Amino acid sequence: MKKLNEKQLIVARQEYKPYLSLGEKKLSKLKLNTEMNFFSQKLNTTFESLGCVGYNSAKQQLTATINIKRETGYLGGLCTNGSYEYVRFYMDYQDGNGWEDMGVVGVNVHDIPTEKDCVQKDEKPITYVARLDISSKRKYCSVPNLPIVRAVLSWNSIPEPNDPDLALGTYVWSDTKDAQIQIEPYKFFIPDFTVFEIDDILNTAILNPNLSLNQLTLGQPEKKLELDKVKTTITPKALNFNELSLLYNNEKIEPHRFGYKELQKVINTPYSSDIASISNLFELNNWSLAESLEQLYNIECNNEYEELVCVGADYNREALVGTFKVKKSSGYSGDLCSDGSKEYVSFWVQTEENCEWVHAGTTSVNVYDIPDVPDDGLFYSAVLPYKFNGLKKDCQQPQVLKVKAVLSWNVAPEDMGCPRWGDILESYVQLQPEEVSIGVGPEMKAIGGIHVDYINNMGFSMLNAHFRYSGLPVTLDSAFAGVVVVEAETNKFDGQSYKIRVDNLDTGESYYEDTAFRKDDIFDWSYADPVTKEYTYYGDATNNSLNIVARFRPRYANNRIRVTIEHSDLTSYSKVIQMDNISPKLTLNIDNYGDCSHFVKGSIITGNYEVEETYLDAFTLSTTVADPANLIVASGVASNAGNFSIVTSSSKNCGDIVLSARPRTVVNSVSMHSSVPKRRIICLKDPS
Repeated sequence: MKKLNEKQLIVARQEYKPYLSLGEKKLSKLKLNTEMNFFSQKLNTTFESLGCVGYNSAKQQLTATINIKRETGYLGGLCTNGSYEYVRFYMDYQDGNGWEDMGVVGVNVHDIPTEKDCVQKDEKPITYVARLDISSKRKYCSVPNLPIVRAVLSWNSIPEPNDPDLALGTYVWSDTKDAQIQIEPYKFFIPDFTVFEIDDILNTAILNPNLSLNQLTLGQPEKKLELDKVKTTITPKALNFNELSLLYNNEKIEPHRFGYKELQKVINTPYSSDIASISNLFELNNWSLAESLEQLYNIECNNEYEELVCVGADYNREALVGTFKVKKSSGYSGDLCSDGSKEYVSFWVQTEENCEWVHAGTTSVNVYDIPDVPDDGLFYSAVLPYKFNGLKKDCQQPQVLKVKAVLSWNVAPEDMGCPRWGDILESYVQLQPEEVSIGVGPEMKAIGGIHVDYINNMGFSMLNAHFRYSGLPVTLDSAFAGVVVVEAETNKFDGQSYKIRVDNLDTGESYYEDTAFRKDDIFDWSYADPVTKEYTYYGDATNNSLNIVARFRPRYANNRIRVTIEHSDLTSYSKVIQMDNISPKLTLNIDNYGDCSHFVKGSIITGNYEVEETYLDAFTLSTTVADPANLIVASGVASNAGNFSIVTSSSKNCGDIVLSARPRTVVNSVSMHSSVPKRRIICLKDPS
C-alpha cells in the first residue's frame, strides 16, 4: 500500500465518515487514488493513540489515556463542535467466560495549534483521559482478582459493541491496548463483625440512608464507643516493622524499602529519643540503621517496584489522572488481607503566564503483595478531581498546560523533587474553554446531562448534543426520563442559598424540590433546608467537578416541565424539558401460536405487530427462524403496525421472532434508552 503524504492524509481524515457498515461503494466516494486502498487497513495511529489503560478501585473506574498527536485533523477548532475520541472497554476475569463489554465513553477533541511551553518544547502530544464507571466483580482477599482490560479507541465512530477482536467494525483511525489490573477485595468478614452491638445504629442508618453512622452517634458516647470497636474489628491490619522484617527475610527485600516510613521519620525528626527508639527497633531485627540510611540516601527516583507510565486530564469531569504500574510481587507491606501500603501521586500544574508550578493536590491508591504479578506489571490509576479554576480561557484561546505527576511509595511527596521510591512524569493537557458569564444571577450549564445550548425551547435535545458526563451522542429530539441532574455555575456563589422550582407546563402545578442529592463524589451529599427548601452553593470546597446543584425525579413524570434556579434577590434561570417515563407498548401476535412447536420446517408463519411510542427512535421486527440467520422483517422510525409473513427455514429446529423498539429518551441524565424487546420462541418440526 502506498504511503500517503501529509496533504493526502488530511484529505483522507476529513473525508472519512463513520458508517456503521463501510462498504466499497461508500469508499469509492473518497477523493483518494484507489491504488492506495487506504481504508483497507485498521489501527492507524497517525493522529491519536492509546497511552495507558488502568483502574481505580476506590472509584471503580476504568481509565484510558489518549494521546492527540497533531494540531489539525479533528474537524475544527475549540469554538466548533470538533470531533470525538471513543473508547470501549472490555474485561476478561480469566474465569473462562471471555471478554465482557463494560461500556463506552467519549472525549471531545479539536484542532489545537502547537505552542511552546516554558522551556520552548512543543506542547504535543496532548493527553486526555477517558474514565468509565463500572460495577466490578469482587472476591475475598484470600484470592487475587486480576482481570485483563482491553481498551479499543476509535475516532469519531463508536466502536462496535461486543467486538473485542475488532472483527465487526472498520476501525480505521483506531488503536487498542491491553493491561492487567487489580480489583480491591472484600475484607469484611461476618464472623469477626460484632453486629449485635450496633444493631440499633444499623437499623436507624437503613431507615435514614442520607445520614452517616458518625452522625447517628453524635451525643451518644456509648454508641460511639460500640461503633469504634466495630471499626477496629473490620479494619485491615497494618503490618509493623517486626512483622515485615520476618515476612521479607527470605525474599531479600531490605529495610530501606519496607522500613521506609521509619527511615523518613529519622531523617525528619528533631528528637534524639525518636532516633534511638527506631535504632533499637532495627537492631532487634538484626538490621543496621546507619547502613539502611546510607542505602536510602544512595537511591533517588527508584522505579524498580513502581513506575509512572501516563499522566493526563479527564476533559469531561475535570480530574488529573496518573497511571502507574506495580512491577513486583512483594515489597508493598503485606498481602490483600492486610492494610498493604499506598502509592501517593502528587500533581502540579504549570501556569503559562509566569511559568510557576501550582500544586493541585495529592491522592493515593492502595497496593499489596500479590503473587505472580505479570511481567508487564499491574496497572493502577490515581484520580484527583481538579477544576482548573482561574486557568481557563475562552474558546478563541486554547489553553494547553504542562502537568507534572510525582509518584511516591508509602510516603506522600513533599515537593516536586524526585522521591526515593517513585517516579516523575510530565505531559500536556488541554482545558475546557471558559464559558462566558451571562450576568449576576444563577447560570444553569446543563440539565439531564446535556448542555442547555443543545436543548430547544420545547424541551427536546438538538443536533450535535452529547452527554457532558461521558461524551456519548444524544439522539436528536429526545425527551427525558428518570433522574434529572441540574448543573450550574457555583464558584461565584459559594456559600449563598438557592432554590429549585419545578413547574408543570401542562397543568400549571408547581413545587420546590428538596431531595437530598449526591454530588460527583459518592460520599458527598447536599441537603435542602426542610422549611425554606433552600440549598447552599459549595464552590471549591467539594470534589463535585460537574457542579451539580440538583439531582431528583420530577413529580411530573410525563409532562413538559420548567426547572428554575431561584436566588433570594429574585434573579433566576430556567430551562424547559419534556419528560417521558412511559415505556413503549409492543404487541406481537402470531397466528396459531397455541403450541410453539407445531410449526413445520419450511412453512409460513403469519401474524401482526404494533408499536406504540410517542417519541420513537426506531423499531425492528426480526426473526431467526428464517434464512438468512437474522432476517429483518420490518423496520421504521415511527410508531407503526402491520402484518407479517415469514417463510421458515427447512433446516433449523428453533428460533424466535422479536419486535424491538427504541425510544428517543434520555435516561437518568447519563444514557439513551435501550431497546425494549418482545420475543416469541418458535420451535420447528420435520414434516410428518
